[in-house]
Parts: sequence; C-alpha cells; structure tokens
Amino acid sequence: MDRKSQRRRDAALTSLNVAIEAINLAKEISSITPAKAVFGSVSSVLTMIKVGFLLLRSDKPQANEHIQDSLINKADYVELGLACADVCRALDRGMTGRQVDGLSHSVFEAIAQLTK
Repeated sequence: MDRKSQRRRDAALTSLNVAIEAINLAKEISSITPAKAVFGSVSSVLTMIKVGFLLLRSDKPQANEHIQDSLINKADYVELGLACADVCRALDRGMTGRQVDGLSHSVFEAIAQLTK
C-alpha cells in the first residue's frame, strides 16, 4: 500500500470516528425522541461503514478482491456515511435550544423523512 492511499484511508477513518462521536453526542443531549431515533440510526450506519471499511484494509489485495467487488467504491461508501452525518449535524443545529413545541414544520418533516 502506498503512502498516499494510507493517508486517505487514515483521513477517512478519522472523519468517520469524529462523525460517530458527534452524532452520539447529539443523540445523548437531544430531548426530542424522534430526533434521538434519527441520530441512533445514523450512528449505527456510520459504525457499519467504518467496520466495512476496516475489513477492506488488507495489505494483500488478493484477499479483498471478492469483498471489494461486492461493495460500492470504498471512497463513495465513506462519503455516503459522512453525508449522513452532515444531515444529522444540520438537524441538530435546527433543534439546538428548542423544545418539541418550538421546532419548525421543516424540522419535523426532516425528522419524519429520516425515520421512515
């Protein structure tokens, strides 16, 4: 594995770890039950992406060939997870300091769509 690939993988794992921690914190401090469900789901998805990404980290490309062929491009896979985290961060910003009765209609719609 070359250094550039290793740096990209390390950066992707760092980004996933930061996103998982941020989402878990948002879930923990949120007082809005449906939002907690969204944060929990996204945290689970990000964790699965991280585990899948770690499984693909082998110094022997032949060992990963079958697994890699069955998954989306690794970079796309990680980017999808980080996009989920961005959605949750936006949702968290929309809820910050508000109680359920203080949320806008668009925030409720976003929560409903994310919990389908």
